[in-house]
Amino acid sequence: MSALMDLLQSSLKGSSLGNISQKLGQDEQTTSHAINAALPMLIGALSRSTKSDGGAGLARALEKKHDGTVLNDLSAHVAQDDEQDGRGILKHVLGGNRDAAAQVLGMSSGIGSDKAESLMATLAPVVLGALGKARAENKLGGQDLTRLLDKESESLHRRTPSMMNAVWGLLDADGDGDTDMSDLLKRGSSGLTRLLR
Repeated sequence: MSALMDLLQSSLKGSSLGNISQKLGQDEQTTSHAINAALPMLIGALSRSTKSDGGAGLARALEKKHDGTVLNDLSAHVAQDDEQDGRGILKHVLGGNRDAAAQVLGMSSGIGSDKAESLMATLAPVVLGALGKARAENKLGGQDLTRLLDKESESLHRRTPSMMNAVWGLLDADGDGDTDMSDLLKRGSSGLTRLLR
């Protein structure tokens, strides 16, 4: 398991998990499964998004707004979150593929695409918070963050290759008609189903 996933999964338990479950209207087991599926998608998306500028933009965002303090009281974050910040992050890292990503997560976890997008919007600032914590503790620059995310994505790919391939396929889709989105949905669903077992 990747170190970043370890930190996130250990943080998203107890009252934090309960609050997210209540927000989604799901039981805690279903919510936990959905979280464990959403996190690799977000990490993979962040990894790809840092390629264009070597992680410089991510480093600036972490320094400015995501320093890791969100992890100190995740229950409060979930209870007070209006998802505006998270949806902005999703727009940046997923672009026009947010709907397809939500469909993959919603179909595989059983929570539906609307709740899947809500979950990703709630989790996105938490993932950046974990990266911000790592950045502050280890004095990481943009290139360091890119390498960290690459390492995390590779670790997740070894565990769930079908799901991560689907995530990367979604991110690489450029709207030219060459990408079979239905195939990506099937592959992503298959990978997430194995992850949730």
